[in-house]
Amino acid sequence: MKKILTACTKDCPGSCSIIATVDDGEITSLNGNPDHTYTQGFLCSSTSKFLKDRFYNPQRILHPIIKKNGEWERISWGEALQIAADKISEIILEHGPESILYYQGFGARSALRILNRRFFNLLGGASTLYGTVCGGTGQAGQEMDLGERISHDPIDHLNSNLIIIWGRNPAVTDLHIWKIIKKARKNGAKVVTIDPVKTRTARASDIHYQPKPGNDSYLAMAMAKIILKEGLEDQEFIENHSENFDQYQKILNDYTLEELAVKCDIPLSELEILANIYLNGPSSIITGWGLHRYLKGHLIFRMIDALAAVSGNLGVSGGGVSQGFDEFGFFDDKWAAEELAPHHRKLPMPTIGQAILDAEPPIKLIFLTAGNPVAMCPNSMKVKKAFKSADFVIMVDQFLNDTSQTADLFLPATTFLEDQDLLGAYGHHIVSPLNPVADPQGECKSELWIFQQLANILGFGNDMAGNSQQWLEKLADPILKKGINLENLLEKPQRIPGPPVTPYSDKQFFTESRKFQFINEFEMNECNQYSEKNEFTQDNFSSKENDSKIENIRDSGDYSLRLLSIMPEKWVGSEIPDKEMVKGHLELKVHPQILESLGLKNGDLAILESKSGSLEVKISSDPDTRKDCVSTYRGGWIVHNKCVNVLTEDMISEKGNGTPYYETMVRIRKLSDN
Repeated sequence: MKKILTACTKDCPGSCSIIATVDDGEITSLNGNPDHTYTQGFLCSSTSKFLKDRFYNPQRILHPIIKKNGEWERISWGEALQIAADKISEIILEHGPESILYYQGFGARSALRILNRRFFNLLGGASTLYGTVCGGTGQAGQEMDLGERISHDPIDHLNSNLIIIWGRNPAVTDLHIWKIIKKARKNGAKVVTIDPVKTRTARASDIHYQPKPGNDSYLAMAMAKIILKEGLEDQEFIENHSENFDQYQKILNDYTLEELAVKCDIPLSELEILANIYLNGPSSIITGWGLHRYLKGHLIFRMIDALAAVSGNLGVSGGGVSQGFDEFGFFDDKWAAEELAPHHRKLPMPTIGQAILDAEPPIKLIFLTAGNPVAMCPNSMKVKKAFKSADFVIMVDQFLNDTSQTADLFLPATTFLEDQDLLGAYGHHIVSPLNPVADPQGECKSELWIFQQLANILGFGNDMAGNSQQWLEKLADPILKKGINLENLLEKPQRIPGPPVTPYSDKQFFTESRKFQFINEFEMNECNQYSEKNEFTQDNFSSKENDSKIENIRDSGDYSLRLLSIMPEKWVGSEIPDKEMVKGHLELKVHPQILESLGLKNGDLAILESKSGSLEVKISSDPDTRKDCVSTYRGGWIVHNKCVNVLTEDMISEKGNGTPYYETMVRIRKLSDN
């Protein structure tokens, strides 16, 4: 029996360090590594159950397979690689390299995956992706304010008197920072959650505010306006370390406090309490992915940054506005060799379905790794149609999923338990080693091996050659220059020197002037083209005006409810457990007053419709759901009738090329209305 150190590569900010126990070649358990200074020996249930749910799951694909007459058939690696190489060569010869789309998903994130792009660049180029289905929007906003997005080290929140969790549910999505938040609370800090959904985090906080979805900008503006009205702003910071304050103040002056309270749907008395609590700093704001999911999400982040600046919470230990980290930031991206690609086109991930259908020259071959875009991208049926429009789809993964229905060739991939690699994180500054715990199951191969073998067949094998350790030496060069050698990196997790615990403590920002940039332009469209005429508030829901809006909800032609799809508690992304692998219904949470107006009750089946599609759902009466929203979970599959993204509209944010999932408006219809 032996113990081997590795780490989890799932799409999660924790990047948990793991101690795997191996007995006679079989992995018997996965446990947290207590020597990791951030994860500290804790594993989420998804990772602790990985052996049963994923690694040893009998549904895992262990051999190359090809689709013939609609059925999958096993083939050898030699056949599979030759077919893939022939298809690549054929497409390049007949249509050019841009007719190949490489879709690199977020299902696994580690250093060696930088080399996947190198392969396609060595081909002379291909169509790849820009934008993201998670962040991006907020990062763009913070870069406009700060020049560079740098979050506080998670441990710095222990120095906060107040922690505001804004649009995030760390009690489910980031248990490690939640542990730090709970410790800070035990030490006396107040915890406030701002979220339109009453999440597990919200229930465990001291105070929960449920603003109108997407109108968080107005909430931040109201708090700042109250601080300025009371003359409690940080005048020294404003005068000496910022620009555009006058324009920002003019934006605030365009609204009365009463108007801002109505727009964010929080009583003014509550906003005054929150603003004064926030002034009892240092106060940190931890922002979440929920804030990214709007067309103008960057404005939310800019107004939150401005609030922190006005209150004197920027560059202060225990303060700041923390969003996330770049998991690839410590690695050398030059090895992707973008300069070798004379023919290169980028398509937007947020609207990838339409982008493929509109592409000229057309996309003829799609090569996919670590992703399930049919389930996870908006407007799933359009994405499925787009993938089916390609002549050939090659998929590298461990399981068949919604996207595999469009695939022609499936190449079985290894997991983090079978690879050697290095792993950054988007929740902290620590890089962790991946060490192979067991031999690959069946005939599974690493992505690096697959691309190296294809390169050999296609004639540029020397440019992809090298074992994992040799490549990691090159990719980790920026880290090695900081005095940490590769042996250290592969031996245990390392907090990389350089990033500050408290960013901007010298009040020097990365903007051109080195000063903080207050937002100087602000224009909101009430978040969605459908929402303004149907806007109603929580507090006045029984008024005559809002009664007429309930009539609109009953009107079958009116899309009046905002669809919020949140992270489920039991899985990450679309890696759903076996018990979810059954035909069923999404559970849709709806306020009981809305149900009453529609003649529906708890447990009923109904049709949920958007401009993009429809889905049969199971109604759950929930008084904690806002009356202008419905909520459900994301990550379910079309094949099980549980994919919320058949409803979400495909669009792209104004800044940051993000995905505005929460701009989708829906209506509910009785089954009998069909």
